[in-house]
Amino acid sequence: MAKYVKASDSMVVVKDQKGKTHRVTERAYNIVYKAKGYTLVEAPETTENQNDGSELDYFTLTREELQEIKNDDLKEFLDKEEIQYKSNANKEDLIDLILGE
Repeated sequence: MAKYVKASDSMVVVKDQKGKTHRVTERAYNIVYKAKGYTLVEAPETTENQNDGSELDYFTLTREELQEIKNDDLKEFLDKEEIQYKSNANKEDLIDLILGE
């Protein structure tokens, strides 16, 4: 029986042909985005050079990427951006606020 282990993959920032940046995994860049003409903007974020997330602009992340972030970190980001939320808000509510939905 095969055993699958989710590999930790570093995140990179890529730029599309219109100049818009996106945060994707390094693996996704190498397999999908590079072939579509996206260019690498930043070096991979590994555990050695990742910060605590306070400098990361959550507004640029997708819903799927935001799902991977702890609720406390989402709330910290919303506090920093002075966006109000209910103290009992769940992760979906917090993500909706960040995505403007």
